[in-house]
Amino acid sequence: MTRAASRSAWGTWIGFESCPALLGRLVEDFTGPWTPLEDVPVPVPPPLAAGDADASPGAYSALPCANGTKGGKGADGSDGANSGDGADRADRPPDGTGAIGCVVLAVRSPADLRRAVPLRGLLPTATRVRIAVADVPPWAAQPLPVATPGACWRHLAELRVTRRRRGWHLDAAFTEPVPAGDVVAHVARGLFGACGATTPVAGLEGGGTADWRPGDPNVTLSPPGGPVPDRRDAPGCDLPLRRAHADGPVVVGPLIDGRTDGGPVVGGPVAGGPVEDGLAPPLDEAVVNPIGFRRQPSRGMAALAAHRDGFAVALGADRLVRIPAAGRVTDVDVARLRDVRGIEVPAIGPHAGEGRARAVARVVAALAAAGIPVLAAPDPARDRALGPCLSAALAAVTGEAIASDLRREELSIRLRRAALREHGAAARWRRLAPAAGLPVPPEPRVSILLCTRRPEMVPFAVGQMERQRGVSAELIVGLHGFTARETAIPRTRLPLTVIEAPATTPFGEVLNRMAAAASGSYLTKVDDDDWYGPDHLADLLLARHYSGADLVGTAAEFVYLESLDVTIRRCIGTERFAPLVAGGTMLVTRAAFEAAGGFRPLARTVDGQLLQAVEAVGGRIYRTHGLGYVLRRRSAYGHTWRQPVQSFLAAYQEQWRGLVFNELMEDGAPWRAEVRT
Repeated sequence: MTRAASRSAWGTWIGFESCPALLGRLVEDFTGPWTPLEDVPVPVPPPLAAGDADASPGAYSALPCANGTKGGKGADGSDGANSGDGADRADRPPDGTGAIGCVVLAVRSPADLRRAVPLRGLLPTATRVRIAVADVPPWAAQPLPVATPGACWRHLAELRVTRRRRGWHLDAAFTEPVPAGDVVAHVARGLFGACGATTPVAGLEGGGTADWRPGDPNVTLSPPGGPVPDRRDAPGCDLPLRRAHADGPVVVGPLIDGRTDGGPVVGGPVAGGPVEDGLAPPLDEAVVNPIGFRRQPSRGMAALAAHRDGFAVALGADRLVRIPAAGRVTDVDVARLRDVRGIEVPAIGPHAGEGRARAVARVVAALAAAGIPVLAAPDPARDRALGPCLSAALAAVTGEAIASDLRREELSIRLRRAALREHGAAARWRRLAPAAGLPVPPEPRVSILLCTRRPEMVPFAVGQMERQRGVSAELIVGLHGFTARETAIPRTRLPLTVIEAPATTPFGEVLNRMAAAASGSYLTKVDDDDWYGPDHLADLLLARHYSGADLVGTAAEFVYLESLDVTIRRCIGTERFAPLVAGGTMLVTRAAFEAAGGFRPLARTVDGQLLQAVEAVGGRIYRTHGLGYVLRRRSAYGHTWRQPVQSFLAAYQEQWRGLVFNELMEDGAPWRAEVRT
């Protein structure tokens, strides 16, 4: 940076518990002192006066600063806590040596950056903000912030992002002091997209509870024992979380009589009793997920074992990762384990204690969510913490099954489904809310766009969608060139809308008419002659959630060549951000669809044109696994995608005689044909 080092600087870190020596080498020109972000005290907020503007979530207006001063006015005379324009809310270092010129935040991995987001109210304001990320997984992009129209970025003077060893450094200079926490939240959003859980609005007691709401900038922080600060004309949160005691389990739920530890509580529900959550903190789906899954790993079985105060995963004498005692697994840890075929987890024994069982369960759940097969010995205490669904999925994992690449991937998908749906942060909070007597919004609806020129295929296609489970869906059937009187549309449990269009109407225009009649938050396009597993739509929604992508789809990985009576598996990379997905599997958010202008009014190539348009307007596309979809390929004639049958034989991984489904298709045919190479 051209700007000189500030006359005062304050440094804080998160995520270096197991490698404190790295902290001193990470930011070479900053000598400290370093303050753990999770240990920064949350100030006690005074009540807001009637008519006061909203403070940023987790921050306070006119609070005592670290040196005891009160918040003042911004450079433009406005209330700084509300505008972000130079408030003294916390703009002095803890030692009271003067206004902060530079805030330095060091994070071990992108996962730790997301853990810092709910704690953004603990960061002071400054004219320079530096974020140092020590290590990133291979799929991670550079940490460019997503700037909002707020005051923070109006004062930007210079921004520099540089690669440093295995990580990145961001250095931003401003002409006026800005809230460093806002910069952190915008950088995290740029790196991960908008995939944080925000329902219900959470209240967190102190920095030690950040694991319960990773990546969420809309939390409200309170000091230990309360009070929870109000927002203007509203309670500070819908569901507060606090610790029963310093190292004990958390209590999530309404505050009894509006009080904790004998002190009054401002904000939060006051009816009903607490909800004890005996499990470990939830998983952060944005960082512990199947992104980067490798179908054919190059290394053998690794093992989880105790190591010092925590855990380690080792392959023979090679220690691959170290995991802290709390059991927190990061995206960098997952990246280093991608090449192993699986991980063996021994039983912890009956005398390990519930705390140890929860920590091991947290590790196992994270590995499962990442799609890493876990071969776990039976352990009642750990399995209680994991829950019945994930425990059942673990019980199906055997050494023989892991040895087969296809069977290993089938087990991996079952494990990740169970772990993410049972232990993910969004799912956990949606379960906690009803238990505390709070309503939650309904699950978003998926509108299925099924357009066909073939009356004889309508019953088959409707049946494929009828078997979908785990989603709220509606079916929009487009009859292209014939009417409802000319076909038999079967009865279905799905809400059904029929759109008729003349044969002369371009295919893309028919799809746009169908999308206009749809009511869902998501639109998905399906083909009339392909096969879909019962979890196809649910898996697309899951991938959308953990990837943060605007459009997700699967690969056309399994193809039935009808003229040859052969099923092949093609060599296509999955669980990655990619510009192409199978057109019959695209699921796109309504917002991205409208931003892209919908389907082009063409007769062919409408799928590819939508993919290109989504990328052109800045959207991200993610390709998830292809085991829940089988493409049926007849002759090229009659298809809008006119790739000849012979081209599918140019590169394939496996081949079977006849029509063959993998186990995730759940087609009722348990047999497999003999593999031909």
